[in-house]
Amino acid sequence: MTDDGDRPARPPARRLAPRVTAVATPERLAAAFFLALGVAAFLPTLGGGFLLQLDMVFAPRGSHLQFALDTKGPLYYGRLPFVALLDALALVVPEWLVQRAVLVGTVAGAGYAAYTATDGQRPIARLFAGTLYAVNPFVYVRLLAGQWYVALGYAVLPLAVVSFYRYVTGERSRPTRAVGWATLVAVFDPHVAVLLAVAGGLVLVPVVREQGRVALTRAGRFGGFAVSVNAYWLLPALVALVGETSQLATVTGADLVVFSPRGAVAGNVPLSVSMLYGFWRGGYVYPFDLVPLWVVVGLFALLLGVAVYGWLGSDDTLADGLVLTAVVGGVLGLGVTTDLSAPLFRAVAATPIGAGMREAGKFVALVALAYALLGARGVTQLAGELDAALAARQPSVGGWRPDREQFRRGVALAFAVAVIALPLAYTFPMVAGFWGAFEPTQYPDDWHAADDRFAADGGDYRVLYLPWHQYLEYEWTGGIVASPAPLFFDAPVVNSRDPEVGVGSQATDPTHERLRSLLEDREGNRFGSRVAPLGVKYVVLSKAADYPQYAFLREQTDLAVVSEGDHLVVFENRAFEPARADAWPAMGPPVPTGALLGGGLLSLATVGALAAGRRQRPHP
Repeated sequence: MTDDGDRPARPPARRLAPRVTAVATPERLAAAFFLALGVAAFLPTLGGGFLLQLDMVFAPRGSHLQFALDTKGPLYYGRLPFVALLDALALVVPEWLVQRAVLVGTVAGAGYAAYTATDGQRPIARLFAGTLYAVNPFVYVRLLAGQWYVALGYAVLPLAVVSFYRYVTGERSRPTRAVGWATLVAVFDPHVAVLLAVAGGLVLVPVVREQGRVALTRAGRFGGFAVSVNAYWLLPALVALVGETSQLATVTGADLVVFSPRGAVAGNVPLSVSMLYGFWRGGYVYPFDLVPLWVVVGLFALLLGVAVYGWLGSDDTLADGLVLTAVVGGVLGLGVTTDLSAPLFRAVAATPIGAGMREAGKFVALVALAYALLGARGVTQLAGELDAALAARQPSVGGWRPDREQFRRGVALAFAVAVIALPLAYTFPMVAGFWGAFEPTQYPDDWHAADDRFAADGGDYRVLYLPWHQYLEYEWTGGIVASPAPLFFDAPVVNSRDPEVGVGSQATDPTHERLRSLLEDREGNRFGSRVAPLGVKYVVLSKAADYPQYAFLREQTDLAVVSEGDHLVVFENRAFEPARADAWPAMGPPVPTGALLGGGLLSLATVGALAAGRRQRPHP
């Protein structure tokens, strides 16, 4: 039988082979592998419901864009494009599905980013780098703490650092790619943008030593473009900082102590930081809670040894820069817990930018970055030495001489399995569904009923949400979570902004200050009249934590219970008089509209200039 009448037909398997080869490229197989890691991590939660975990709050019909503008302040305006995308996606798919896609994508994206950033190494080495970067104690605990924005920025960090390095060394002629990845880091989280600046500066040091002023010129050009592209949030953040309305103005020395890293491993902070732990808050299940500590320390020693071996066998400036990054990241990650690190960390925190890094444990991300990228080099060298050893002698097992090629393939397979298994074993609870730490939940019916009431009530008004705590443990969430009310309810919500860990509230507006004072002084039975000038029409009391202490609300002559369920009591303020929102004291951080607009125009102009320059670049 022939095709086209005269050409012999290929067997079906041969016809299919080119297509299979085209589909199963190393990059696609790697992407599938890292996606599988992300799915494994969150597999127990993929059936629906919301994951509400400390700082991670999602809600049906909640506007992340409005939440960012109302509560987060200009320092976090870099997220505006991303949260606008989240809101758009929630219009066509369920919000819980958007949340799972983000979380699974965070793990998968971190792995694939490190895999891509090590493109000069062997495939198994690149898989090792991606696996270690995606599955490690830093990522594990950040996701458990609900810091998904930090984890997203961390996921992009390898691409941003390596792209910057390749530009300043002249490997790339234009800064477009480096600026793009750096901007994406800032889109997700400003803290990780600071980490990128630190890592970029450190990998630049050995390059400048080798290339001198040329490298500095390229770095300056990159910095100019990066600042201009990010002007849409940098300029408003600067205006807020100068006007002392930024959250940075509330950071004090107490923050540095409260948010100091913990000695999770044997009570030893330096050991914990070096092992990629160091989160300030306790209460999480770690691998050494499930298996003997010596096993976990032994696995870490192997990981560290591979990274060190990768550096010792390298002779390029990136490896040296990564070692500097690991050392500086580790020292800063100690915070004020040691005599060596305390003066340096306090000096960093005294700067306007460093004040935002009050939690020293975030610097551990730089250590993880170095371990992963240097570890890829170490695996490449080990694999090469293994190949050479196998080629140099005929294998023999008890007098039996197996086929050389089959034996070589078997040893290579065993080596590959061991290489990938090492980081997975080191943080095995993460790929075992976070050991059941995430419990999907649904908002109770009385929450939805209250939201329906607010949505149907036209006009301007505010909702006071009580108990007056920023973090509460709800019966239906299974753990402590930041108040979901501002994101859930279809009305402006005033709730506490004090984490109650000894550092005070980050709210600087008069409405929060006034309400805090009124709640401390509960004398009389006209509480509604006292909060009405602040625009409060409804008071919502959640039956959580110390809510019995708010029984005085039922004794107020100007508050009436309009609904009550198992989880919420909604009071209507009869003393409230309709007025325009601008008649009440400011609530939340002010929006510097002019700076936001001006910075946005500058960002768009810079993006346009970079795009035009890229189109005009001659092709080789």
